[in-house]
This record gives sequence, structure tokens and C-alpha cells, in this order.
Amino acid sequence: MDRTIDPDNALADKTLEIIERVRPHANTIVVAVGGVALALLAWGLVSAQSAAGKTRSWDAFLEALSGDGQEAVVEALGDVIRRHPGTPAAQWSELVLADLAVSEGADLLFVDKDRGRQRLQAAVVGYSAVLSARPRGMLATRATFGLAKARESLGQLDEARRGYEAVAREQAAAGFEKVAAGRAEALGRPATKQWYDWFAAQTFAPPQPAAPGAGAPAGADQPPAAPAASE
Repeated sequence: MDRTIDPDNALADKTLEIIERVRPHANTIVVAVGGVALALLAWGLVSAQSAAGKTRSWDAFLEALSGDGQEAVVEALGDVIRRHPGTPAAQWSELVLADLAVSEGADLLFVDKDRGRQRLQAAVVGYSAVLSARPRGMLATRATFGLAKARESLGQLDEARRGYEAVAREQAAAGFEKVAAGRAEALGRPATKQWYDWFAAQTFAPPQPAAPGAGAPAGADQPPAAPAASE
């Protein structure tokens, strides 16, 4: 019997094992990969890689995604970037970290605008680092879409629209092209710009302890109609 080990098959088996371990932590990494996309991503990466060094970097990447809690995932992905610089696994790690940053930053804008903008700027840096390596395929699409989303959240609507339009022109963007086309169209509407102008004028900061006898703090001005939610 031929006992030669096929590295692709061995890595495939390892990947399926790790996906089962990741499943209970899906809520932690949903913004980065989530659900079926995680399985498709992992399988696509497996089928494209066979060299032993690359296999180790993918193992490290998938192990990082199975970390217990977001802090553990972030730390492990940073370790992949440090230990395997220049590899596709490091690039995907950078992308996942940027995805986490843009999600956290968008949420923080409504409670602590300064911190939210800092996280969004970190996402811009991360996505730009990925794109600077001139990636192809899904990695390029995801990074371009994520960068557009970060710029939209920062109120940089012209830059965001150009990014969405670039994704919308892709013929094989795994469904991203439809979402991107919708966002590009929305950002071209005057009502959308009006909403973002209103939002930029608001001040959201962590609540301060109220002085004795003080009334409830004043809320934000009444907003205009909000634009369609970004995916």
C-alpha cells in the first residue's frame, strides 16, 4: 500500500478539524469571516497551498481563529504576522484584524467618537497594508471593500464610494459586488451626505457622573433620515 502523505489532504483534514473547534466561537469572529464564509475561506486556502512552510503558517492562522475570546484571537493573529511575514496567512491575519477594528470602531462612534475614529483609522492602516502587497482574488476584494467601509464610517464619502465602485466592477466578488454597488449608489444621494454631515456635528463621549441634583444630560440633535444600513 502506498503510504505517501499528500500535504494537501493532510492540511484539509487538519482544517476541517479546526473548523469544528472554531464553530463554538463563531460570535467572536463573525465580523471577520463568519458562518459559511469561514468554511469556504479555509477550504480555498487549503486547496491553494502545499509547501510545508506555508502549511505551518495556515495552521497558525486557523489556530488563531479558534482562540477563546476576541483578545486571544487578536494576539494570536498578531503572532502569525510576526512569525510568518510576507505569507498569504499573514496577509489574511492583517485583514481579519482590520475587520475587527472597523466593526469595533463603527460601534464606538455612537458612544465614544474619539476612540471610534482611532479604531477606524487603525482599520484603514490595516487594509492599506494588505492592498500595498497587490493581492488578488478574494483577499483583494475583501480588503478593498473593508477599506471603503472604514472610510464611509469616517465620513470620507468620496473615497468610500470609489472603493465600493471598484468592488462592484468585479465579476467574481463572491456576492460583494451587489452590496458594494448598493453602497456606492447610496453614497451618491444628497440625503446620505446630509445624514453624514449631521452625524459629524454630533458629540458622542463616554457618560460622565452626574453632579448631585443635576438633570439628565441633553441628547443629540434630531437626525435627518438615516441612509440605508451598510453591510
